Formats: sequence, structure tokens, C-alpha cells
Amino acid sequence: MVEVTFTFDVNPAIDQESYSRLSRKATAMMLHAEGFIELRANRNLLGSPHVRRSSLWESMAHWAAFAEDPEFQKVTHEFRKYVTHMNVNLWGPSPYVLEPIRPEK
Repeated sequence: MVEVTFTFDVNPAIDQESYSRLSRKATAMMLHAEGFIELRANRNLLGSPHVRRSSLWESMAHWAAFAEDPEFQKVTHEFRKYVTHMNVNLWGPSPYVLEPIRPEK
């Protein structure tokens, strides 16, 4: 599995409705992409970056195919109008912690 994490700050002077509409469009595209598992979105309670969006994919090949899609690239380009300090990280599995560690019940 591969986790793709976008972090960014939202420009304060943007059209919130347009930003929201574009965000929903990107999410809908992911939902229909091959190999997509889930999306999580969080707000930073302590400041910057304001937002973290993490998507989980079955493989790097699935993420790469999605990222190379011209429609997704168009959405990503438009998205940059609304945000600053965007950072993207690609995370793979740890060779030392193969499964999530949770407390026993």
C-alpha cells in the first residue's frame, strides 16, 4: 500500500464555494480510480499547515496512474490557486512495523 499525503495552507481571500466544489471534484475522481482505498482529511488544530489530505492506494502503480491522468493534473493545477505551501509526501510500508499496532481489547 501507498499513502499519499498533501499538506497545505488555504489562502484566506479565496472563494470558499469554488474551493469546496473543486475539492469535491477531486474526491469524486479518487472514488472512481482503480486501486483507491480511502481518503482522510484533517484540519491542523495548532496552525500551519491548515489541511492534511491523506489517500491510501493499493500500490504505487495505482497512485501513479491516477496522478498522471490529465483530468487530475488539471484539477491539481486549479487547486494551486486556492492554497499555498503545498507539500506532497508518498509513504510506503515500514519493514519493521508491517501492520498497524493497536491495544488489545
